[in-house]
Amino acid sequence: MSTNTPKRISLLRKYFKQGWLTRRYFDGKSFLQPYSAEDRLYAGEMLYRDFSAWQRGMRLTRAYDMVKVDVSKSISGCVQTGVSAERFRKALRLLSKASLPVVYKIVLQEEEVDVSEKMSARERLYFNDEIKGLLCRGLDELCGFYEERRK
Repeated sequence: MSTNTPKRISLLRKYFKQGWLTRRYFDGKSFLQPYSAEDRLYAGEMLYRDFSAWQRGMRLTRAYDMVKVDVSKSISGCVQTGVSAERFRKALRLLSKASLPVVYKIVLQEEEVDVSEKMSARERLYFNDEIKGLLCRGLDELCGFYEERRK
């Protein structure tokens, strides 16, 4: 009997499949889509990988009186984790204040941005459109940064 469980799909990849990442946004002069949906997906996935490495590198101790034990697997693994963690911190600095909360919630926390039940149907449509625009704008801010790594 096979115990193949279906592979979990990330929220960002779900939005990619739904066409969210093809969104254009207005920059004050014209509607833009400087990067493809695939580029945006790649940047978001790279941000998530760097975030995961950053979390692995964070070693929090509950009891400071306990003896510290070295549990690292290898020095190269630690170096790679450190590089990814530093890249994650640099990437966060690239995100604008407007798009940071949306990118953080959708890409890193993998949670949907909640719509208030008190909103009318029209307000929900505008709200969802704004979320899509902020997500794409934020991912575009990361695309150039992660493009070098892709090559």
